[in-house]
Amino acid sequence: MKPQVTIEETSSGFIINKEEEGNTEQVEAAFDSYQAALDFILDQGWQLKRERPDNSLHVETRFLKP
Repeated sequence: MKPQVTIEETSSGFIINKEEEGNTEQVEAAFDSYQAALDFILDQGWQLKRERPDNSLHVETRFLKP
């Protein structure tokens, strides 16, 4: 499975946190823009992790009975 990564904005730029096999580590490089960080992720073959918001109205319908 590909490592899951997140992009976080800091005061000095954008950083990448990589999660692989339950371990999270920060990538050494810092990026000037979100696009540059995203390009780096794609070049590495990693996958951008999408967080589900806590207030999501999404309901898993595949388990509901009609």
